Amino acid sequence: MNELVKIAVRNFWTVRNGGTGVLGGKTLDGFITLISRVVECSNLEDFQIHTGKNTSQLPGYFRPHKSWDIVVTSNGYLVAAVELKSQVGSIGNNFNNRTEEVLGSGLDLSTAIEENAFLPGIRPFMGYLILVEDSETTRRSARISMDYFPVMSGFLADESNRETNYQPVNGKYPQAAGVSYLERYEILCRKLMARRVYDAAAVVAASSENSDSGDYRNLSGSTSVDAFIQQLTNHCNLFAEFGG
Repeated sequence: MNELVKIAVRNFWTVRNGGTGVLGGKTLDGFITLISRVVECSNLEDFQIHTGKNTSQLPGYFRPHKSWDIVVTSNGYLVAAVELKSQVGSIGNNFNNRTEEVLGSGLDLSTAIEENAFLPGIRPFMGYLILVEDSETTRRSARISMDYFPVMSGFLADESNRETNYQPVNGKYPQAAGVSYLERYEILCRKLMARRVYDAAAVVAASSENSDSGDYRNLSGSTSVDAFIQQLTNHCNLFAEFGG
């Protein structure tokens, strides 16, 4: 599957740099192919993969419906739903937007599942995969600026400074060096899984300098594309044996 990931990364940069397909949402089509292949190589036999705007609509709890990037069904059962995103440029504002999007979509669908929007059985797989530009900007420390409250543990570039340099001065906390935006995305995905908002969440860090090769890197084992693929495979195999 590693070669399919590289092909997906190459396709992303080709479409993005070429200009065609960006507005049409074609930059991540290679990842749709990758995830579809994972499902096809599992033990699932009677299934359908939906990627169209209308065919991949799922009911929500806080809103009537939402279109997911990939929806897998089998005999009326929801097997899996996957959200795909990317982040290139304008990293500061867009990180917050991406965070709010993924939390909203995850909470909406997971609550709908709990409120019996789907046939009872094995809980559907919920996945989130985001490609983030691997650049000097996304690798450098990001500033933490909050006057009256300290940032939570794990977000400072050097947590050993928390008890020394990161203390209120005249009632206000000083600016501090935080982890990079790439690290923020890794933390986001790790916590999405820890809180069971998603079953698998992965970050693909890819540099435009490697657009021809499709080379990429994972930021951690738990948020790697390899772990994502394995968890989706395991879920499909579980559903093939005990679901539906």
